[in-house]
Amino acid sequence: MTDEVDPRLVALGLVPAPSAAPAPPDWETAAPPKPTDWQTPAPPKPADWVIPTAPTVAPTPPPPPPSPTPSPTPSVHMPAHRPLTVGDLFPGMGKFSGTPSPEAPAPPPPPQPAPPTFAPPTYTPPPQSFAPPAPTPVETPPPAKPYTPPAYTPPVYTAPVAPAAPEAPLREAPPPLPPLAAAMPSPVKAVEAPAMPTKKEKVAKPKKEKAERAVKAAKAAKPVVVRPEKAKPAPKPRFILPPSGVLLRGPIVMGYPEQKLQITLEQLGFRINAKEPIDVAWTDVRDIKTRRGRVVVRTKGRPVAFGIPVEGVAEPTLAGPLARVVKEASGGSLDLAGSSFLELQNATDSLRDHFHDEDDPLVPTVVGLVFGLAGLTFTAILPDALAIATRSPIAPGAYLLDYPLSGFDPRVLAAAFAAAAMVAAGIVRVAMGKAATAWARGTLRGWHEGGRKPVVLARRALAAIVLNPSIAAAVLLAAVVVTLPSLRVQTIIDQSGFHITTPVPFFDDNRPWSSVTDVRTVDAPTTQHFEGVAVVFTFKDKGPLSTLDGRLRGGSDRQLVTSAEKWRAEHVAP
Repeated sequence: MTDEVDPRLVALGLVPAPSAAPAPPDWETAAPPKPTDWQTPAPPKPADWVIPTAPTVAPTPPPPPPSPTPSPTPSVHMPAHRPLTVGDLFPGMGKFSGTPSPEAPAPPPPPQPAPPTFAPPTYTPPPQSFAPPAPTPVETPPPAKPYTPPAYTPPVYTAPVAPAAPEAPLREAPPPLPPLAAAMPSPVKAVEAPAMPTKKEKVAKPKKEKAERAVKAAKAAKPVVVRPEKAKPAPKPRFILPPSGVLLRGPIVMGYPEQKLQITLEQLGFRINAKEPIDVAWTDVRDIKTRRGRVVVRTKGRPVAFGIPVEGVAEPTLAGPLARVVKEASGGSLDLAGSSFLELQNATDSLRDHFHDEDDPLVPTVVGLVFGLAGLTFTAILPDALAIATRSPIAPGAYLLDYPLSGFDPRVLAAAFAAAAMVAAGIVRVAMGKAATAWARGTLRGWHEGGRKPVVLARRALAAIVLNPSIAAAVLLAAVVVTLPSLRVQTIIDQSGFHITTPVPFFDDNRPWSSVTDVRTVDAPTTQHFEGVAVVFTFKDKGPLSTLDGRLRGGSDRQLVTSAEKWRAEHVAP
């Protein structure tokens, strides 16, 4: 099939003009090559064998081929420059007849491809060599260059440079000397030449002058070394009982004087709300027993003793039942309907009935009479008893002047009635036994019915005397200690003089007979001085001394006057 070409496209130069030449045969229709056209190369001959050898000099590479000169494209022709016209722009379209213009140039023929030629492949076998292998080429090291020693360079000497001088500190110029100060001669001490020694005389050594002692520099004050305070050991951590179930809680009393506290029995231990709380675990408890009306719990540390109060007054008879309740609670449980707790309740309820059985009006009467009579007796006896107990011993022929206390001295009264309270409590307790203490505790609780207020107060005071003899003993001891300085005031008069002791040992005094200026007698009451006279001694530089206010031991006042005149005369005579 042939395609027809529109002549208008050919006139516009868009499509080449058809040619009458026949089309070249196609690749698929080409005839295959014949076997006779194949050429087989002959094998090489032995003379043509080439033995390769190592080149001694590398061959010079061939020069690079010259770059090909670009050839003009055969299908493109560059016409010479000339002015364009309409006919050049649109050739063949001057006349609208549809046919190309005769003046239009003919289009160039299209390039025709060369017909394909089939060349059979040529096989060239690799060259084979039957000669022995060439020896391995030995590399020849390059020849070593001869050693050339380095050229000698003489050292360069550099002259030393002195360091820069330090800058001198600027100082103020000294003050100018006074005129002619340098010309004034300085005093020089002349030293005498030692004398020439003779034959008989020994060489006299020159005396060395004592060098002036250099003024010692003031000792620097010692630095105050602040010694660090010794750190106090940390207090032992207090055991804190962990919380557990509460078994029983109630009031107790501890210490002396008694402090009212509260105890809580728990499953793991017990607590006491003291100033320093006490927590004790049941595992630390070793023993629980009663002692002197108190429950004593012995632990690994210090023991804990407490009693049970009834209306503010400790009741020692309840210590036994309370100890049994604590023992039962130490097991971790407490039966409030058990025998131990019921025994404690019954003993508490029976106290009031027991007091009414012992509330006899004879008891306070006996206690009051014994206390009053014993107090008056001790008031009269105690001053002389204290004076005799503290009196200093004296030698025969000496006199002792002491000053016993008055019976109305507060210290004597306190000591006397404290002793009376102890005596009254002892007598009542021995006479009535436990009934006396039961009456006293019931009275202090206010269980006695009736009576006026002064009588009630007096009964309570007598009950306190019966219950607390230890307080009376403490008062007696304190009163005696307070009277000791006054009991020390004494004066011993003997042949050596007067030995005066005062309440304070630092003010004791000794006066000789030579300091006595006068010895005289004065009238005195016969209650203390049965002769009706007292002796007064006067001293030079000291105050007078009299026997009027004291009691003379070792003789009478007139005997003291006779002895004083005799001893005074012995010391005054040459």
